[in-house]
Amino acid sequence: MSQRQQVQKLFQFDLWCTRKLTDFINEAGPFKERPACIAFLSHIINAQHIWFGRIIETKIGTVETWTELEIEDIKNEAKQAHLMWMDLIADHEMDLDTVIYYQNTKQVNYKSPFIDICNHLIIHGQHHRAQISLLLRRSGIAPPPIDYIHYTRKIFN
Repeated sequence: MSQRQQVQKLFQFDLWCTRKLTDFINEAGPFKERPACIAFLSHIINAQHIWFGRIIETKIGTVETWTELEIEDIKNEAKQAHLMWMDLIADHEMDLDTVIYYQNTKQVNYKSPFIDICNHLIIHGQHHRAQISLLLRRSGIAPPPIDYIHYTRKIFN
């Protein structure tokens, strides 16, 4: 498997996690930490849109890092973000080692290789999904298994 395919597989994993958690939260009904869980899921998707805009040097709407989506819109928004990233990663004119120059949300200038930004998004998403799992547990709800190995077992078993 090429490095490009490995990155795409990680973005597939990321989408799988978001779908799984969104469905789980929807089915769980009301619980104390539900708004925070939805905020974290929204933030993961917003970050993907923001980073995509940095790479292709465009503003995608008026997405802010903590703009909250409606739970009913999360899966669709996640799919849209996923497709943008999958297309960009698949574009062989986009070298994975290309250095991207960008500003963070505080307008500080940075530069990072494209591959590092991709890896950051996957790790960032999993970090917040772990927080969601903790919030679920604090609400007395056992979270669904969303570790990477659970995803790969679904694919290869």
